[in-house]
Amino acid sequence: MSHSIQITCPSCALSRLVSLEKMPQTAVTVTCPKCNTPFLFDAHVSAPLPAIETPRQQPEVTPCLLRESGGEPPGEIKAAKGTTDSTGTEPDLELERLATELQVISSGESKTGSLVLLIITVMFFFSAQIVSTTWHEVLILVGVLFFHELGHMAAMKIFKYTDLKMFFIPFFGAAVSGKNSNPTAVKSCIVSLMGPLPGVILSVVLYILFFLTKNYYLFKTAQIMMMLNVFNLLPIMPLDGGRFVDVLFVNRRYFRFVFAFLGGAAFLLLAKSAGDFVLGFFGVITIYVALCNLKLHGICSELKAEGITADSVAELIANPNALKRVVDKMRLPFPKLFCPNMNYKGIFDKLTVVIDTMKFKPARVLPKTFLLGTYITCILASIAGLFLFLGLNYKEVSRTVEVDGKKCTYAEHHGFGKKRSECPINSQLYYDGKGTAYADDGSVSDIYYYKDGYRTGEWLGLEKSGNVVEKRKYDRGRLVTVATLENGAWKTTSAEDRPVLKRWSEEIERMSQPFKSNHEHFYGQQ
Repeated sequence: MSHSIQITCPSCALSRLVSLEKMPQTAVTVTCPKCNTPFLFDAHVSAPLPAIETPRQQPEVTPCLLRESGGEPPGEIKAAKGTTDSTGTEPDLELERLATELQVISSGESKTGSLVLLIITVMFFFSAQIVSTTWHEVLILVGVLFFHELGHMAAMKIFKYTDLKMFFIPFFGAAVSGKNSNPTAVKSCIVSLMGPLPGVILSVVLYILFFLTKNYYLFKTAQIMMMLNVFNLLPIMPLDGGRFVDVLFVNRRYFRFVFAFLGGAAFLLLAKSAGDFVLGFFGVITIYVALCNLKLHGICSELKAEGITADSVAELIANPNALKRVVDKMRLPFPKLFCPNMNYKGIFDKLTVVIDTMKFKPARVLPKTFLLGTYITCILASIAGLFLFLGLNYKEVSRTVEVDGKKCTYAEHHGFGKKRSECPINSQLYYDGKGTAYADDGSVSDIYYYKDGYRTGEWLGLEKSGNVVEKRKYDRGRLVTVATLENGAWKTTSAEDRPVLKRWSEEIERMSQPFKSNHEHFYGQQ
């Protein structure tokens, strides 16, 4: 028959029943989980022993001795080694071991080089994505993500972040990590925006370049870049827009929790509607992190009230009393970090979050208002640009007709639900022949000519009535002259005398020739 013995704290009278089989033959030091009072306990003595000046040699026992009897998470039970420190008090061997392990983890954090990490994760990302798409699109996606994260990294560099690392996450995206000795909400908000905003701006530039160069991959890059960066601006955790809102209200513990929880729920709903396991997994992780941060935020508030602060884990390790207080506060909300065995890396990660939160400086009212206004303006403008692109619905198709017994293939360009232009193409898909452009009402707006992909001959611009109002003369892709009808008279201007921006755009178009149809990249033949 198994017998148990009751252990009672002499300070607060908290009691626990522990099996005699699990008790050592000598006295052990017990720390009460309720009041943190240490005392000696001997299974062969009917009551807790008072503190003694010179402890006896005692064997080590597991810290989870009391937990196995049920009830609340126990305090630590550890052996006294029979030695004392310079103050005559018994050393805390578990705390010393913890401090040593944390120091090892801290010193080994940056062993992996940032370039090596980037190359390895890009390889994993590429290998994972190539399963479901073409290598061209994977390369475009890697480039878009790299540019996005480069924006974050540049902002971090300006704000003197250290230990900067960029890495890719297979099936999901990429991220940048770094440390800052003086983190503030203003810095973090700017860093969050510097990823998606440059991407949105560049996507607009790429759209313009596409219409000048007719290069399909510019169109595809602009498409992916616009959608990815606008999506990242949405106020949903853990996207960039979500992080922006989160750090802006960093001192609002329960708001941050609800906000992050709703973000995770949004990912779960999106995963269900799209049938995407990865999005669902990310939603679960977001909710889990929100719960952990809620607990850690509470610990931060308690530590601040007690006047305990630190700028780094290393500084906390150097102060055993402060480290013990922080660790003791983590035992109840995170019991699995301490039992059955200590998870030193997990404890280190939680301590890092606690310290970063404690030293984080919230934004004042005026900067917060300005940042929030800037964010709202940026996201509204970006969403408007996205809807404009979606409304454009640009595509190219081909159609084959028979003229005088010969088959002729035309490439058609469509936008905003209407045919905008058409031009014959040869067997190599180069534009070749007389083309026609159409206005919104379907009337002819331009008549133009191509030869083997190069602009040639006289291009005519027409009014709705059909009258010619502009003539452009091309010589194998190069603009020679432009004649416009003004007050009933023709005014001719050489290409070199045109405004700078128009000359630049014409030069880009000239260098991009010969032009090919992209209908095979869109929807094939109609």
